[in-house]
Amino acid sequence: MKKIVIILIVIILAVFGAIMFFPSLLFSSAIGQKIMLTLEGDQVAKFYFKENQKSKDTIYMTGVIYSNTLKDIKEVLSANPSLTTIVMEEVPGSIDDDINLLASLEIKKQGINTYIPKHGMVASGGTDMFLAGTKRNAHHSAKLGVHSWAGEDAVALDFPRDHEEHDKYLNYYKEINIPEEFYWYTLEAAPANDIHWMTAEEINTYQVFTSSQKNIELLDIQKKLASDDFKGRGTGANNETQELIKTYFSDIGLHKFRENYSTPFVFNNERTKKEGRGTNIMGYIPGKVHKNKYIVIGAHYDHLGIINNEIYNGADDNASGTAALLCLAKYYAKNQPDYSIIFVAFDAEEQGLFGSKHFVNNPPIPIEEIKLNINFDMISRNDKNEIYVVGTFPYPQFKPIIEKIAATSDLKVSYGHDDPEDSTKDYWMYSSDNGSFFEKGIPNITFSEEDHADYHKATDDFENINPEFYIKVYDLIQKSITKIDQNFPVSSK
Repeated sequence: MKKIVIILIVIILAVFGAIMFFPSLLFSSAIGQKIMLTLEGDQVAKFYFKENQKSKDTIYMTGVIYSNTLKDIKEVLSANPSLTTIVMEEVPGSIDDDINLLASLEIKKQGINTYIPKHGMVASGGTDMFLAGTKRNAHHSAKLGVHSWAGEDAVALDFPRDHEEHDKYLNYYKEINIPEEFYWYTLEAAPANDIHWMTAEEINTYQVFTSSQKNIELLDIQKKLASDDFKGRGTGANNETQELIKTYFSDIGLHKFRENYSTPFVFNNERTKKEGRGTNIMGYIPGKVHKNKYIVIGAHYDHLGIINNEIYNGADDNASGTAALLCLAKYYAKNQPDYSIIFVAFDAEEQGLFGSKHFVNNPPIPIEEIKLNINFDMISRNDKNEIYVVGTFPYPQFKPIIEKIAATSDLKVSYGHDDPEDSTKDYWMYSSDNGSFFEKGIPNITFSEEDHADYHKATDDFENINPEFYIKVYDLIQKSITKIDQNFPVSSK
């Protein structure tokens, strides 16, 4: 009888111990974590190549980082010595922070790049892993989330800043060269049971991406201009856009020709037989060498507006050119050019180039002092990676300079659409605001791409642009302008 009682007590204690300690044992093992995540509708992190993927330099990742992830990463890197990039498709976090940081340091040690693709999502511990990439970037539609952490009895902000509880994370960020301020920002951005999705400005501030600030700002401005809030930027209904441009010009310190940056004008639309009203926005930077000689950099900010209750956002046409105009103005405000540069956001281009026509007929300076117009119209979307430089046929003196810059880019830079005798291509010398300058005999160069499937349709949305292409085109334009400004060519004619 005594033995039976002892056995029963042992069984009771064993059952009690199992009830008490099994969950923690389960949670601490890879198999247990898989079971728990599956029950919660998640999956553990896995690494894989796409079906029919030819190159082995890029591997894809999805799932929650867990206790086996360090082992998995080491095996993946060992088996694929040509691997350069991990594309993090959906990595919502980690259930083992210690393993996550060790696995992330392995990525850092091996010099692997990280990327979040179109509509990708990375958060919490996944963000920590993303930050370990040597080069870090993301598609403009991707989401990157941060939050605080919590223990069994306390949350991160309960501990003073000099408490050892913070050291694990602070030491990690130091090792991967992320500012310490980023850690404190994550603790305040959202509580442990919530997520804060980082803004472009926050991504800039904390050096999250290794791409430069101008690239993030370029896309951010374009996205804003192409949002429904701006109502398709239709002429006569684009006050919000005007205010954005004027505020930007003011913030970067552009000089004014008049009391403010706005130049209103009236035009007669021959197609609709109606009178219209538009507004050009312009400012300038005085040159440090040639103060009375001007380069005019222009892009039209208007689009088609609202048609049959549909908003035509015009992300490529021409929020892309407008965003580039603003970023270039900011660049040259900080890097004074040799020639004075006038920056003009033209209105009513879609109606018939009326903004640029008004400008050349009512220039703020003697028109003979304008030595060149540089125009961009649709520069963020081309599946062939091709951008056209238009105007070098009538003005060949600019071609060698641009060709030299183009040789350093992996863009396909093509020339044409500017020879009236070339029947293989549409003639673009009057197709955008460059046409108004061309009529006045002012040299002009336009950067543009050929039409795409969403040209002048309600589907010309920000989600459909090619951001990498756009950034490369912007760089080509900025470098070309700088080279022309510093070595202005003389016409051979």
